[in-house]
Amino acid sequence: MIGIIGPEDSIRLVQEVAAGEGRADSVTARAYTRPEQAPDLARELDEVCQVLLFTGRIPYAFASAAGDLRAEIDYVPHAGIDLYRTLSRMLLATGGKLPRVSVDTIEAEIVRETYHDIEVAPPTEILPIADSSGLLFSGLDEITAYHRERYASGAVEACLTCLGAVHRDLADSGVPVWRVEHTRASVRDALRRAWLAAEVRQSRATQIAVMMVDLGASTHRAQDPYQAERHRLRVREALLEHAERMRGRLATVDDRTMVITTTRGTVESAIARHRDGHASLLTLRGVDVGHAVGFGAGTTIAAAEDNARKALALGRHSGDTHVVFPDGEVYSSRETAVRPRLRETAPGVLRVSEQLRIGPLSTRRLLEALHQMDPDQVTARGLADAYGVEARSARRLLKALRAAGFAEEVGVHVSTGAGRPQAVYRVAMRRLLGAIGAEP
Repeated sequence: MIGIIGPEDSIRLVQEVAAGEGRADSVTARAYTRPEQAPDLARELDEVCQVLLFTGRIPYAFASAAGDLRAEIDYVPHAGIDLYRTLSRMLLATGGKLPRVSVDTIEAEIVRETYHDIEVAPPTEILPIADSSGLLFSGLDEITAYHRERYASGAVEACLTCLGAVHRDLADSGVPVWRVEHTRASVRDALRRAWLAAEVRQSRATQIAVMMVDLGASTHRAQDPYQAERHRLRVREALLEHAERMRGRLATVDDRTMVITTTRGTVESAIARHRDGHASLLTLRGVDVGHAVGFGAGTTIAAAEDNARKALALGRHSGDTHVVFPDGEVYSSRETAVRPRLRETAPGVLRVSEQLRIGPLSTRRLLEALHQMDPDQVTARGLADAYGVEARSARRLLKALRAAGFAEEVGVHVSTGAGRPQAVYRVAMRRLLGAIGAEP
């Protein structure tokens, strides 16, 4: 299902195009009067839709900034063809002469190309709406004020906006304004992308997933066989109940390893609940013996089980529950600033790894370890404990960080007990995270 979010007139157009494609039943809509309402409407549709499609970049940006959406989100961009239609209407209304205008929402490059195509000098008053960091304004009033000021100063003779609310505000105040609306072609292209994305997500959700449970060494071997069997049955009953909640099937690998086969969609729903702070199927309940849990997803049972074993290995190292996905992405029950991966392709991580002369995955682990420490007071012994290596290896890592310009030696720590003095380093975490392209 595709969720459509936008003003009423834009939603009507999207529904008409969907009906023309024979897929009217595959879209459900929520209308707003102002784009700031988009995040709340998106949350309403998030439970039932694989993809949320916004009819403009502004509501999309509001919802994206709010976060906490499980569905994939996209928007219908305003393309050159939309601007062509608006300019054609303006030419008809003005007797063939285009007025000087201010423009919002449409990418500056699209505006310039469209004007060059019709051999007219492009407007210079183009409001930048967003950049890679997000929206460049706090509300629509700023956009309205931008147009109104340009018109009042004589810099422009009319305004072009893609926003219905801005169009209404300007028209009500007597400012000549034209609204750039989507053409059917633009909407059709966006809908087809959304339908394809929904099909991909649905296919991915039905991938095989495995929950692997390692029950560890039994603590009941010294008991009489009757008590040991009763305990084994209690554990199996708890696992059967968990399998039922996961809509999965329980199987035994050996005397200490059990697996529950389910779907990736079920596991991703469990992750979403865990992120929201709710009770989640990531946690196994009712098993009164030491155990470790790992989840894996894959296109086959063998691949899913292999990823689950990798997740178990990660859990033994950190004590957390992990989920390993087919692309190498890893979800950990303990949120960290640097998300681990079993395969690393990020250019920033690869560059830093080369500088430090360690592997990309080791770089990710190093960053995670540093996040557990005070970056102004890092010693080899402390890093060794957090990273899980010998002290001599930690000393090499700190020297590599210093050589690469990510750390500096700021003092010496002298222990009151045995052991030689340790150099104390200050690690420039902001610079390091910037180099790999992560948020500081």
